[in-house]
Amino acid sequence: MAAGAAAQPPAGVPGVLAAPPLAVPLPPDAAVAQAQPPVPQPDPKKVPDLGGDPQPKGTGTEKKTTPEEQAALDRRKYTALPKPEDVLHIYDNAQLEQIIMNSIREADRQRNVKMDGSYEATLKFPPVAPVGGNAPYVAKTATYPPMQTTYDALYVVHRRLHFEEKNAERYGWDLGIVQPLVSSLYFYRDVLMWPQSLASGFAYGFWDTSAGKCLPGTPVPYYLYPPGLTITGTAFEGVIMTGMAFVFP
Repeated sequence: MAAGAAAQPPAGVPGVLAAPPLAVPLPPDAAVAQAQPPVPQPDPKKVPDLGGDPQPKGTGTEKKTTPEEQAALDRRKYTALPKPEDVLHIYDNAQLEQIIMNSIREADRQRNVKMDGSYEATLKFPPVAPVGGNAPYVAKTATYPPMQTTYDALYVVHRRLHFEEKNAERYGWDLGIVQPLVSSLYFYRDVLMWPQSLASGFAYGFWDTSAGKCLPGTPVPYYLYPPGLTITGTAFEGVIMTGMAFVFP
């Protein structure tokens, strides 16, 4: 009681605040010293370095933050990336509800909203009935009748075309009055190379595909297609030509 009376402002002097307690204990009253034990002082070596200003606030000697330093602090504050576990974590319904409720409580606490028993009773999500009630889930497609799927081929497999002029017959090229002459020359060349093309079928197959070719009628440039010689076909062509030389000397 004596210490409390000493801390009160003098009578008759309005607006005078109580003096802060001194760091050095007052002598020599044993009762006062026994009633108020000395406040333990922290060890400076054990005080963690928080990286702040070593100067105490309110002394007038604290370091002031320059606009550049404040801008750097704001930049670090608003551009700091969140932790990966906070971004990649998926919350369930109960966790999301708890996070929302905590944010509402913090906002109401800052607005000095009275938070009593009735407040917590109303701070909850309304109950939601399960979708479909308690009926078991049945897929809608389970009752559909079986259906047939048709796949369109991306290319066509056909027999080997021994006589074909791709430029005129497939892509529609027309050279005017010289077209009959050009088509005749292509035909005689194919007749001369027919044994080679036929023998190639024994080694590589008597079929061909439209894969890699443009669709018929496509406006493509006029190409000169190679005859596609093979070893088997060339050997057979040589035998045929040699035999024809003996048959028709």
